[in-house]
Amino acid sequence: MMRKLPKPTDQPEVVYTTCISRVRDPSLKIRLMTCKQEIIDDSLAFDQHATNNTLHLIAEKNVVGNNVLKNEMEKVYTDRMVGKTSPGRVYYDKLITAPKNGICPLCGHRVVQTLDHHLPKAHHPSLVVSPANLVPSCSDCNKSKLNTRPSSPDEEPLHPYFDDIEGDRWLYAEVIQGNPVAFQYFVSPPSHWDSVKANRVQNHFDTLELSRLYSIQAATELSDITYLLSKIYQTVGADAVRNQLSDSAESCEQQHLNYWKTAMYYALAQSTWFHTVGVNQ
Repeated sequence: MMRKLPKPTDQPEVVYTTCISRVRDPSLKIRLMTCKQEIIDDSLAFDQHATNNTLHLIAEKNVVGNNVLKNEMEKVYTDRMVGKTSPGRVYYDKLITAPKNGICPLCGHRVVQTLDHHLPKAHHPSLVVSPANLVPSCSDCNKSKLNTRPSSPDEEPLHPYFDDIEGDRWLYAEVIQGNPVAFQYFVSPPSHWDSVKANRVQNHFDTLELSRLYSIQAATELSDITYLLSKIYQTVGADAVRNQLSDSAESCEQQHLNYWKTAMYYALAQSTWFHTVGVNQ
């Protein structure tokens, strides 16, 4: 489940200039300053392409400006933005603390621990400190994306600053009958979505292995409430179990429509087998 985030308001030119402000090597400082306009132009192009779902059209680079190498630009990020005493750290902190409750916007579950370069810095060094290209994420989501390079609109990863998929329900789960009870999560886009949007959501779901993550969490959640549900069944019957699960689903839905708990509780509420058999295992 991807959660929408407000687009950063800090200007790329300001962030970049701040990051390189303490460079001591005169030659390197001149070379980094000379390519500032390219940083600005490429950041603007990123915004436009991200808005139009055409990021795959942005060409890769090995050099920025006339002679700033890729590894030198990467150090602008690692040494001059990430470091706790670096001049650009204020922007790093602002970006990484943006998600509500510190939850990764890419999976909607784990804790944010890093910034993910939406377009990898290995291929797009001019965007290493552009705020719109830096997405707060958990370590697992960051590793799952790696240096993936989209080649078509369908393959473009969802971007929390530009893509809003929270208005429609697309995340579902089904109960797998057995002992213990298990869950299978899947994507089912609404009929009014176009194929590109549907494919992007499916790719996001598959690349980050969200089915496995959510299934594990749902199994844990169910084990925590099994005693309560069994007690409700023994006291007032299967209908009361279904009503309890429906109320829980609606409560979760008020917070997030496409939430693994929302899908889990709806799946349980709709499973007649669980209300009578599964609840008593």
